[in-house]
Amino acid sequence: MGWPAEAEPSAASAGGAPEEFFTAVRRRFEAAAERAGVIERRFQIGDRVALLRFAGAALEELLTPALAHIPAPAEAEPELTICLFDTRSTGVAPPPPPWGADAYGVRGEIAGFNTTRLRTVYQPGSDILLMLDHQRGEAFYWISDDRKVPYWERSFPLRTIFHWWFEKLPLQPVHAAAVGLSSGGVLITGASGSGKSTAALACLDSDLQFAGDDYVLVRHGPEPHVYSLYGTAKVEVENLARFPRLRAAVSNESRLDTEKALVFVSRFAPGKLIGGFPIRALLVSRITGRQDTVLRRATSAEGFRALAPTTLSHLPGAEREAFRKLSALVREVPVYTLEAGTDLPQIPRRILEFLSHPEAV
Repeated sequence: MGWPAEAEPSAASAGGAPEEFFTAVRRRFEAAAERAGVIERRFQIGDRVALLRFAGAALEELLTPALAHIPAPAEAEPELTICLFDTRSTGVAPPPPPWGADAYGVRGEIAGFNTTRLRTVYQPGSDILLMLDHQRGEAFYWISDDRKVPYWERSFPLRTIFHWWFEKLPLQPVHAAAVGLSSGGVLITGASGSGKSTAALACLDSDLQFAGDDYVLVRHGPEPHVYSLYGTAKVEVENLARFPRLRAAVSNESRLDTEKALVFVSRFAPGKLIGGFPIRALLVSRITGRQDTVLRRATSAEGFRALAPTTLSHLPGAEREAFRKLSALVREVPVYTLEAGTDLPQIPRRILEFLSHPEAV
């Protein structure tokens, strides 16, 4: 069923040119859509609209719940169309890869198939092919078997395609949580295990609104802004005991021996979700083991070191532009260390105090 990374170019393949292969993938999607039917969903991605066209219901049911809180009107004109299909449910595979085994990069980039116009990544472990044509405003997502979609893909679907889409714009998906009010809020970032998700989830029981736990969309510039992308949260299993209300909302209960708990906040607490807000600060989360939560002023360099490495390592391609945008962001907003204490209600209280009186920190 897979699309093996070790496959050599085939005489029946699309040829060597990236544009020719992209066209061949489009033909395969159209064949899948003819067999399985098309489901169309529009979503508001920042200040732009993306149209998702699914061949059949299999991927639509898996990949849209994380985006359900940001629908766009049915009549909205899309600036990007993403066509999605899988082989198991449609019986249609993409054409054989027109490149050799030595073309695969560390993060799945295909040598010779990433240009100023086109982006191409293949993820062998999950059999996912991603392509984007900047000129046409069109992208493709294919997986060999819908049952192989990783749980983390369900939590932040299409993040790589969105990253490519915004390459030349002042918008960037970033690895951070975001909580706040319509008048302003904060990004919370940090390496794995730094308490970023714990801090964001602690805010669900406060007056703060939730814009994201893992990936959000940021617009840098004179007035930095964050947009909600995914209405999901991922929780370490051993941390679930600190959030007993979340337990009933875990969507992958039977697989917690190998996966983080995946919660769709849009189902669990839809009233807590917010579409976005101005960014008042970047908080670098740290676990102290102490009871009290403290905010301390930090440097732009500390903010960049917390925000950039994970964002850049997760998102293949367009690294130079992403680096530039993240560098600009940490210069545009103040940076603080969030020394998160064990008394969880203190975390949102400290953030709310800061938003009301930032000069006091």
